[in-house]
This record gives sequence, structure tokens and C-alpha cells, in this order.
Amino acid sequence: MRYTTIIDITELPSIYRNHNARLVYLHLVLKCGYHDTDRDMTDTSIRQLSCAVGLTIAATRHALLQLQAVGLLSREGRVWTVRKFVAQAPISARAKTTRQAQQRAEARQREADEQEREQERARERRKIEKLRAQGKTPFMVYYENMQKAAAAGDMEAAEIVRKRRQAYEDQCAAMEKELKTNDHDA
Repeated sequence: MRYTTIIDITELPSIYRNHNARLVYLHLVLKCGYHDTDRDMTDTSIRQLSCAVGLTIAATRHALLQLQAVGLLSREGRVWTVRKFVAQAPISARAKTTRQAQQRAEARQREADEQEREQERARERRKIEKLRAQGKTPFMVYYENMQKAAAAGDMEAAEIVRKRRQAYEDQCAAMEKELKTNDHDA
């Protein structure tokens, strides 16, 4: 008597609900080899397999096609290769001390923070690309908002507008030149 591994096919409802496919998969898992030379392989014909599981040849063939469609089975000549496990990322060992647990929690938090920063950078890039398509830069939008605030009587905004006017005009000229170049190339 020996042991074997098997994929939890309840996560594949199309296979698990089909009694014939479930039976054929289970039979092939139990009958496939376990040596280095024949690991997860079995040499059988459809006729022999249908006789062994007690199904018609057509029902066996249909079950085999369904198993192949979801990747649980592959065939090369008369040899069937059965997929009995799913390669997954290794399971990390549990923390043995409170300090290890805290370090892992901090590492997960740093990872989550980095992902959030990357998403924010991607949002900013999309925003800048959208502005460039409109012929503006983020500074130009900021300056125009300061102009509106200055017009509404904000003295700080008026000072910013006065000090940054040349930078704004330079960026406007650069964007005009860039848009003309892009129009010319198109």
C-alpha cells in the first residue's frame, strides 16, 4: 500500500460535478507511477481505462477531454501524465518569537506602503500625461490656480504670480513648441 498526492478538484466545479471525470481522474492519480522514471505517468489505452473504471469508451473519452482541457491531464502516445499537485510559492515558517512576528509585520507593512507609493506614482504619471495632451504642465496648472486666487484678492497668491511669471511664460512657450513639433510629426 502506498500514499499519493491529489489536487483538490472541488475548486474546478466543471470537473467535480462530472462523476465520470472525477472517477477517471481519481483512478489515474492512484494508478500513475511513483518512481523517478515514471513519476505521475501511466501507460494505458482508453479501452483499458474504460474497462478499469466501468464506463463506456465514449464516456471515458469525454472525461479525458475535460481533464485535458483544464490541464489536469496530458497525453503523449499511450502515456498519460497526471497533474497531482500545483506548484505554489513556498509557505514561510511561522515566527518563533514576538520579535520575528513584529519584523515580519513591519516588512509586510513596508511592502504595502511601497505598493501604495508605486500606485500613487502611476496615478501622477497618468495625470501628467493627460495634462501634456492638453498642452499643460503641472506647474502651469498650479500657476493658473494662483492667478485665480490672486484675482480673488489673495495677497500671497499675487506674490507667487509676480515671482513665477517668467517660469510660467517659459513653460507655455516650451509646450507650444512641443505641440507644434508633435503636430508636424503626425
